[in-house]
This record gives sequence, structure tokens and C-alpha cells, in this order.
Amino acid sequence: MPNELILRPIYADTDAEGVVYYAVYLEWMERGRTETIRDTGNTVADFKKEGIIFAVRRAEIDYHAPARYDELILIKTKIIEIKGATITFEHEIINKETEQLLVGGKILLVALKSESLKPTRVPEILAKKFISQM
Repeated sequence: MPNELILRPIYADTDAEGVVYYAVYLEWMERGRTETIRDTGNTVADFKKEGIIFAVRRAEIDYHAPARYDELILIKTKIIEIKGATITFEHEIINKETEQLLVGGKILLVALKSESLKPTRVPEILAKKFISQM
């Protein structure tokens, strides 16, 4: 089941015409991933304390339509694959009022040992919880 997060773009998210700036969608996707991890009962900070951080390895984004200032936006995030040191998230950013898909994307994260920045397996506790939600 995907995590769902609702927000409204603020002025700082937009250009002079009130259209959301293209890079803001990456920030919204990160919020979705953060909340998806939180849904497992852990936080990104919990894993950092254990010496594991997550870095974006690949971002794929398809822009379909613009979001605008003060619209109600729904961000759906789900895990679609866990493999070794990587987790693939799928995102949909939707205008909640019209149900129009605005942006779709996939983000590939890699788990790293925080001191060496070398890849490491996705923590077992996280992988088990994610797999049970897939």
C-alpha cells in the first residue's frame, strides 16, 4: 500500500507565474520516501545512528502537467524493489482535486556505510518491513 502525503505548494515552491519549479518535485519525492520509511517504525535518523545512510543513485522523472501555488497535492510513494544495497521507490504526484497525474517518477536509493560511503545491504529490519508492504 503506498504512503500518501498531502501538501500545498507555497510561494517559495513556484516561479513568478505561480507554477511549481521543476526541482521542487524531487524535494516532494524525498518527503514521500521519508514518510514511507517512517511507516515501517524507523526513521532515516535511526539508520544513521547505526552507521547507514541512503543516497540517491538514480532519479527518473516524467513531467505531465504543472502544479500551481496553493493547489492541494497528493504524493503517493511505494517501494517497488529491494535488491542488495538498493531500494527503488515509485512516486506519483497528483492534483488531489482533479485527480490529474502531474509528475511520475522512480528514485533508486543505495544504502551506504556512513563512514566509508561504501555500499552495504539494505538493513534487514527495513527490508522485511518493506517486503511485507509490497
